[in-house]
Amino acid sequence: MKHSTNHFFAAFLTLVFSIGAFYAFKMLLPNKLFVEIKTSDNNIAVDSIAALAIKQNEMEEAMLVVPVVESNVHPLDRFFKKLFALEKTKKGVVRVAYFGDSMVESDLMVHDIRKSYQDKYGGYGRGFVMLSNVHKPWGLSRYDFSPQWTTHTFLRKSPIPVGVSGYVSIPQSNATVWTHFRHHVGAPPLARAELFYGQSDNSNAKVTVIASRDTSVITGLQTDKILNKQPLTSSTAKELMLRFSGASGIPFYGINFTDGDGIYFDNFPMRSSSGAPLATLNVELMNAFQQEFQYDLIILKFLAWNIIKPQVKEYDWYAELMTNTMKHLKECFPGADILVVSSPDIARKYGTVMRTDYVLPSVLQAQEQYAEDSGAGFINLFQLMGGTGSMIKWVNAGMAAKDYTHLSNSGAKRAANLIFNQIEEDYEEYKKENNLSIKEEFIND
Repeated sequence: MKHSTNHFFAAFLTLVFSIGAFYAFKMLLPNKLFVEIKTSDNNIAVDSIAALAIKQNEMEEAMLVVPVVESNVHPLDRFFKKLFALEKTKKGVVRVAYFGDSMVESDLMVHDIRKSYQDKYGGYGRGFVMLSNVHKPWGLSRYDFSPQWTTHTFLRKSPIPVGVSGYVSIPQSNATVWTHFRHHVGAPPLARAELFYGQSDNSNAKVTVIASRDTSVITGLQTDKILNKQPLTSSTAKELMLRFSGASGIPFYGINFTDGDGIYFDNFPMRSSSGAPLATLNVELMNAFQQEFQYDLIILKFLAWNIIKPQVKEYDWYAELMTNTMKHLKECFPGADILVVSSPDIARKYGTVMRTDYVLPSVLQAQEQYAEDSGAGFINLFQLMGGTGSMIKWVNAGMAAKDYTHLSNSGAKRAANLIFNQIEEDYEEYKKENNLSIKEEFIND
């Protein structure tokens, strides 16, 4: 009995010592000893910059937070003023850049927004189109290109600056490359076309332009500026074939299809993008694009799917990352307003039941937070769709795909109408608050 008692006290003292040692060494240990997620999860697409940010967040590395600048100016003040001037005079150009992900590939959603605006405010043309992109823009029965184009994107580190779309196309050495556009019956023809390309030591390129049945040849492209422009057609065409020879090393950014007064939407989709790669856009080059296009509004719309990891519950790191990205965009496109459109509802299976992703509210909160911190406008597409469980209803109604993430053609059209109507509602409220009346303005003139 005495021997057992000694062992008991010895064990008790050892336990007390261990507890004390644990609390003493706890102060020296990092807050997280185990990684919560694996960025190699093949079921969820994460762009390289977002993956790095997730890793940094897990390591709790400090990130720069941009101070919030308080302002009484409406987040879409410039856009609404330009829109009002266009509505009043029927003259001038309003231009919008729509940066998105797989949800707007092939002009889904953006086409319908563009059409709604152009039907009301005027405008003729689809805007800026890349020379080599795997996704055919809406309204084209043919959009193909030669395999000798080398295409880089900002989703992964590009060896040269990409264009405003996030893409750049370069002809392979000594290759003759081509791109072919043909409009779809019932869609608007191809508006007056302009070629945009970058700086190069090569000024010997020859471009053969076949517009409908007319053929012209352009030689000696001027390549001395960071951004160069070459008119290709002076009027609309049903078909456009471009053939480039001797153009090795010249970075080509795309074709601008616009004609006349009105409003234009450029659609820049990038599958799997979280939005963070926008911070890699070259400021000097984007300033040159801004001088040409004078963007009045930048719209950002990225799926939560591109950053969600089920094991990660908080997304403050994403709000901080995108707040800094927004600061960069303001440097790239000075004066342009920014509008953030939230992710739609996303559902996944929990056991045998489909439910709204449990992590989605945290991502939506982060998206609203970086919009607020940056002085940008915000539209909650999740709520406009119907909120929690709405994606399941949209899938059942044929308006969304069975991945419970992407929208169908009819769903994209409905979402586009929701976004358009929300912006229009805010615009009408803006006019009331600022005593802007089209009828009164005309009477006073």
